[in-house]
Amino acid sequence: MAPVLPIPDRDSEPYWAALAAGRLELQKCLDCGHWTWPPRPICSFCQSDHLSWREVAGTGEVHSWVTTHNVYSAAFAQLVPYVTLLVRLDEQADILIPGQFRSVVEPYQGLKVRARTEPLTDQIGELSWEVDG
Repeated sequence: MAPVLPIPDRDSEPYWAALAAGRLELQKCLDCGHWTWPPRPICSFCQSDHLSWREVAGTGEVHSWVTTHNVYSAAFAQLVPYVTLLVRLDEQADILIPGQFRSVVEPYQGLKVRARTEPLTDQIGELSWEVDG
């Protein structure tokens, strides 16, 4: 079965394209320097529309997680059970980014992780997390 692909919109298309190219990029406000997530047309801190896509280090720590044991969609059946992390990025404490956890290590709050990107198509990539170090 083919992977389930997101449908990029005007605001999120650069995010998915960067993942396809092997980078984790987020919007950074050119006026106040605040990182903004999820993608949107204005800064979530100062409401400026001067945003630019910038690569982040892709490191952070686990804030929360959930383990999915049930098959809710046939498209995800081969993955069950799977762990989805909510990761607090090192760049800014209020940026929490979800992604699958690709490790045999049991997740815990504060676990250091690193982003891993994988292209799904030429324009859409996938973000997952692995133990850092």
